Amino acid sequence: MHELSSILIESAKILVRDSLTSAHILIEDGLIRKVSKLRPPEGFDLRIPAKGLIALPGMIDAHVHLRDLELSYKETFETGTQAAAAGGFTTVIDMPNTRPPTVSSERLKQKLAKAQGRLFSNVAFQAALVDDPNEVAQMSKLGAVAFKLYLNKALETFDSSDEARLSSSLLAVSASDTLMTVHAEDGVMIRREQEDCEAKGKRSMKDFLRVHSPEAEVSAVRSILSLARKFRARVHVCHITTPEAVKLVRNAEFATCEAAAHHLLLNQSIFKKQDSLAVCVPPIRGERERRGLWRLFTAGKVDILASDHAPHTLEEKLKDNIWSVASGVPGLETSLPILFTQAVRGAITLRRLIEAAAVLPARIFRLPRKGIISEGFDADIVLVDPKAKIRIDPKQFLSKARYSPFNGMHCTGSAAYTIVGGTLVAERGKIVGPPVGQIVKGGGT
Repeated sequence: MHELSSILIESAKILVRDSLTSAHILIEDGLIRKVSKLRPPEGFDLRIPAKGLIALPGMIDAHVHLRDLELSYKETFETGTQAAAAGGFTTVIDMPNTRPPTVSSERLKQKLAKAQGRLFSNVAFQAALVDDPNEVAQMSKLGAVAFKLYLNKALETFDSSDEARLSSSLLAVSASDTLMTVHAEDGVMIRREQEDCEAKGKRSMKDFLRVHSPEAEVSAVRSILSLARKFRARVHVCHITTPEAVKLVRNAEFATCEAAAHHLLLNQSIFKKQDSLAVCVPPIRGERERRGLWRLFTAGKVDILASDHAPHTLEEKLKDNIWSVASGVPGLETSLPILFTQAVRGAITLRRLIEAAAVLPARIFRLPRKGIISEGFDADIVLVDPKAKIRIDPKQFLSKARYSPFNGMHCTGSAAYTIVGGTLVAERGKIVGPPVGQIVKGGGT
């Protein structure tokens, strides 16, 4: 085990109420010991001169596909968490649609064992929603922070259109006092329309976008919220893309939602530049939806930012038949500079960015001692250089996925230092520390 050291972050700017003020942050034994305007006496192992830098709580990405296991050719626990640390994320939540998928307590145990000692950021794990209530309870006891339901049928752990079985699973999640996360696209609608397209030889981007329509999302959100209300289950809608769906979530007191940077800041003109490289589900929408989503996000109606980091090989992304293209884009190394640039421009407040990227993910997923810079909390901190000028260059990614819908974008602000559990792990895009990331279990499990 790496020996924990004491660190003094000297003269960083921290957000107090709505103003930045200079403070010193003393870290000892993996915890924040002191936040003060008074400089502590000597005796620390490392001093980070942070004048001109802004200290943010270590960012938490609630939607990450770390792959590994049989999909290690796409990403590994090492490469994924190195990308996270370089991008300012000190905790990520891994998705269950790995190979093999996380569909049982035995599979979750295997994944936990595989991850040990290989993490450069902290990792929490989601399990797949299954129809065995005992397995739901066991996986919750093992520390699963949420159970993922794929209404688009991407991971068919059971027939989600069977309302009786889905109700039983929802009841089990509610009984375990855990969160259910949802990929909200109507799988029956999508499958029917895709099969019709394929039968007619239709396989263009236009066909793909029509099949994965805003209506398919809104329909799925409406149906899952209606069902969850009956069982008082907490529901979190993943990668939401339409204002209509957000409004449905906001009318349900038990529900929260997330949005990804590519849905918040890009519209369908990206397909003219990148074609299938920008394919993801739900897809990037038109400008009307994008503008409405951004407005709701900045107002706090979309709860959190989550990247949906979904790495693939270039060969899997560059296919002529749209139905064969692997869906997903990487996001761990781009989310912070892209969103911080919007803060520099005044399009979003720094407080709202911190809330969306740290405070609320910790609260919604019940991650103890995370998401806030405060005495007694875990020393997960990212120091942002607000004047750094960078250009998004996928060739420089630490992730194995060397492509991005933001390729070439100029940004202001990036992670200068990332501290995970009291250890300096990344400095200006480079890994400088050991794999000290811990497995985080929900609610203090």
